[in-house]
Amino acid sequence: MRKNMMVIGWALALAACAQAPKTEKTETTATAPERSARSAIHAMAGCYLVDYSYTETDGLKKGYALDRRVYDVNKNKSVKEWIYADDIGDNRIRLQHVLFATDPSGKLVEKSQLKHQAEDWEFGAPFRYEFTGPSRWTPTAPAGSVWTRRITNLDDGLRYQCSSPWKTDTEFPEWACENYAPIPGRETRDMGRKDYNTLQRWTRITVYRDNWLERQENTKTIDENGRRATLAKEVGKNWYVRLPDSDCDVVKEFVEKRRPFWALLRETWDEVLNGRGEFVEKKNQSPPRYAKMMEIEGRYFEKDLNKADVRAEAKAEILRAIDDSRSPKAAR
Repeated sequence: MRKNMMVIGWALALAACAQAPKTEKTETTATAPERSARSAIHAMAGCYLVDYSYTETDGLKKGYALDRRVYDVNKNKSVKEWIYADDIGDNRIRLQHVLFATDPSGKLVEKSQLKHQAEDWEFGAPFRYEFTGPSRWTPTAPAGSVWTRRITNLDDGLRYQCSSPWKTDTEFPEWACENYAPIPGRETRDMGRKDYNTLQRWTRITVYRDNWLERQENTKTIDENGRRATLAKEVGKNWYVRLPDSDCDVVKEFVEKRRPFWALLRETWDEVLNGRGEFVEKKNQSPPRYAKMMEIEGRYFEKDLNKADVRAEAKAEILRAIDDSRSPKAAR
């Protein structure tokens, strides 16, 4: 009990000591390219049929046999996402993906609703967390007038981040970037891959009028003891085909009930990932941190998080789950 009270007190202290929000540029003072980029990011929100498709094209390790399987998420169902945008200051836009599936008749697949990844876009971000090897991320400062895209995992923790300018002087806005990243969940969870652990990603996003497309050309990489060896190349795409917003009505109640907790989760991670030191996770966590966070969400999403004591209690549990996932050897 005493330990729990100390953690709750820590959470209250963090909230009280949080820095005042920065003064952001207003829409009227932003440059034309910034405004165009903001419009492109906002255009990615909505209801979508999602097509994830990936396949290997070249073996890079001697003796390696290509995996001829094609990852196809819509093989026996339709995967859809409701993507909503939160403006967090004028320079930051967060796109939260909420995934669900429907059967061939269009009926919701029971318990398929899932808070998926978030895309956190920020112009002129003072830092990003760069993935430098298995379970390790190091803060670095982006250079130039660029948009940083932060991809989160299911519990809003770190996945990968990359900084690059939006190209808005073409018919369709584009953003392209290359970065190092952990192995995708689709590979470990759905394809059973254990023969590599990281990915060199090249991503290009194009925003069309009624859909948007994320093309990828990636290199599967084995990262062991600080040494990297390439295994295979893959190409793929995440294609978001716009549907009427009403096609996502089946998950909107699920989303709205949980948005206050999800906002608290994001705010708590913002305080932890403050750019002051690297973030190193424990390996082979059991249960994984996202499972613990889902349990915390289940306990609090129907409670009134506007009440200070309830909010502090929930935040303390979130902080404890984050802290329990971190390597004790990492600098804090």
